[in-house]
Amino acid sequence: MQVLFGGTFDPVHDGHVAMVEQLRVTFPSATIQVIPNSRPPHRNSEVSATHRLEMVHLAMGHLKGIKINRIEFERSGPSYTIDTLNVLREQFGKDESFVLVLGADAISKMDIWYKPMTVPLLCNVCILNRAGENIGIPSVLAEMNEIVDGALLDNTPSGSLIRLQTPDVFVSSTLVRSLIARGAKQLPVPPNVADYIVKYDLYQDPE
Repeated sequence: MQVLFGGTFDPVHDGHVAMVEQLRVTFPSATIQVIPNSRPPHRNSEVSATHRLEMVHLAMGHLKGIKINRIEFERSGPSYTIDTLNVLREQFGKDESFVLVLGADAISKMDIWYKPMTVPLLCNVCILNRAGENIGIPSVLAEMNEIVDGALLDNTPSGSLIRLQTPDVFVSSTLVRSLIARGAKQLPVPPNVADYIVKYDLYQDPE
């Protein structure tokens, strides 16, 4: 099983790390493929993709069962999810179980994705529900089979949907960038990531 946890990670923070740890518990037989976007199609970053990738390595590269996947850095153009899924299908074959992890922000924007209707044909979907949150299912995922046991996906290549309650870590990359711009000394990021941000003077300009 391959669990696909993509994002801009701008920057990676304690909430991302907690989510990855939760995914390891929910899908113990899986490899968690952490996939930083190189060129996100729907937003811009003031920090280079190289810096964002290095911070992800610092935050998660040492964790067991985690692979930092550079797949979106190895092709030109915007980082469309459907392209990544197609390349991974070619690598792993049609019978491998894929679980695409999506949070509230990603779910809310699925209607403007590139070829969103193809997603259920290529993978399963894991929706991350934060505390007190119940994310609505977009129409492109409406026909997926909703289950409650992650183990059922071990031999299911695609077509199923599961919800996962995420740890109560109330932090976002937007908050981290705001704290840095205000000169905060304590940041909700791994210590080596905080050191990297200071070393390279990242995110110093307020948005």
